[in-house]
Amino acid sequence: MSKYVFYAPNPTSTGFLNEEESFHACRVLRLRNGDKIRILDGVGGLYESIIESIDSKKTTFSQLRLIEKQDKSTYQIHLFVAPTKQMERMEWMVEKCCEFGIHSIGFFISKNSERKELKLNRLEKIAIAALKQSKNLFLPEILPLTPLKQLIESIEPDINNQVLFAHISDPPMASLGKQIRLNQSYFVFVGPEGDFSSEETALLLNNKYTPFSLGKAILRTETACIASTHAIHLLHD
Repeated sequence: MSKYVFYAPNPTSTGFLNEEESFHACRVLRLRNGDKIRILDGVGGLYESIIESIDSKKTTFSQLRLIEKQDKSTYQIHLFVAPTKQMERMEWMVEKCCEFGIHSIGFFISKNSERKELKLNRLEKIAIAALKQSKNLFLPEILPLTPLKQLIESIEPDINNQVLFAHISDPPMASLGKQIRLNQSYFVFVGPEGDFSSEETALLLNNKYTPFSLGKAILRTETACIASTHAIHLLHD
């Protein structure tokens, strides 16, 4: 069994690692031809293979063998968050949510947003690293910054989709555990440090989005994202 894990989309048709993964295999791990490796395809497949030709730009592999195929979960988590001013906090959030397991992470611009642009490539690399570290089999999709109103217009609650948003109120709203229905696709919105504006909150409620609380403490944006993700997993355990 190999302890070396790499990410390669469509490994059955390509047969090679991309340049970044090849560099890691060749220059960092110093693997050699004939070494066994494991490959994640990001869509539920785990493979074992043997390095055929090691190269820092294009490492090829052969004798690919599927050793695990995981079906999609009975529930899915799609997180939408207003990014914080400090990008390091968003990177940490993406890493931890991916370790727990999540299906997509999107970003939105709201009235109190602190950041208007993102480097998605950097976040995608962090997601891949977290996938390999955690041994999860599904790579989450990283979605670009979108105006909040546009997202609200495109995502509607229905019998299979539950749309929720973290809401700070006094007294607090019902907890996330009391608000969700099990085995749904969850679209979870977490606002900026200044929370949603009163107009945005009214718009969310008017579109039948379900408010929830994460407790009495006021959490940072990235903490609320991780807490929401983990809570949903625990409720389905």
